[in-house]
Amino acid sequence: MHRRVWISIANLVAIGISFVILFEYPQYSNDAFYVLIVWMVTGFVLLYAIRPRYAPLPGGVSGGAAGGGSPFPSTYPAANAPLPGSEPAGGGLGFCIYCAAPIAPGTRACPSCGHALPRW
Repeated sequence: MHRRVWISIANLVAIGISFVILFEYPQYSNDAFYVLIVWMVTGFVLLYAIRPRYAPLPGGVSGGAAGGGSPFPSTYPAANAPLPGSEPAGGGLGFCIYCAAPIAPGTRACPSCGHALPRW
């Protein structure tokens, strides 16, 4: 299994142990609470530090949000390209609803203002 899975399992076990201590040994409840808080913060920091890294996509665009690229497929490889496998919409408006520039049917973003166009 991945390290992130083990950290998540350890966090759940720590929560379970702290509940047992809180209810079975109330004299140690304050200590158990503070240890649980420290453990959970450490666990979240570790989960963030071990997050998956995405390989660069063709064209030098990073696949992860931390690398500057968008995680949404609408911006890669081109915002103006129609979706693969979809035929152009014949009943489109024919103009951008944001700047009124004429556009071809099936265009995903306005070439004039850059806004993403809604799909009906």
